[in-house]
Amino acid sequence: MNSERRLISIPEVQAAVAQMFHLSRAQLLSRSRRQNIAHARQIAMYLSRELTGRPGGHADADSAARGPSASFPRIGIAFGRDHSSVIHACNRVARRRTIDADFAKLLDRLSHYVRGARDSGGSAREAL
Repeated sequence: MNSERRLISIPEVQAAVAQMFHLSRAQLLSRSRRQNIAHARQIAMYLSRELTGRPGGHADADSAARGPSASFPRIGIAFGRDHSSVIHACNRVARRRTIDADFAKLLDRLSHYVRGARDSGGSAREAL
């Protein structure tokens, strides 16, 4: 595995999550509160926090050595939301990840997909 991977950007996360959930990027960034859109948006915010700012986008114990992740305000600006909405989304997704093994697998698949390992074998919606 190459430790010199390129950094992942918030727009890349947005595009990958939108594609995996069969949404347009505009729908993901919209003000819609429809459950399927809001759910995908929260996941995209969480992954933006976890995968950006680190070469290869790894979120693990030694991630601090690889650089900081995108800030809540920066992610909020990218999604047209307040930073407190990003905090809420990240907390909600992180909490669900710890109690729902299938959801944790979905997040892992999305992380691999965003990083370019597009061998996830299907859409995110199918995994829900």
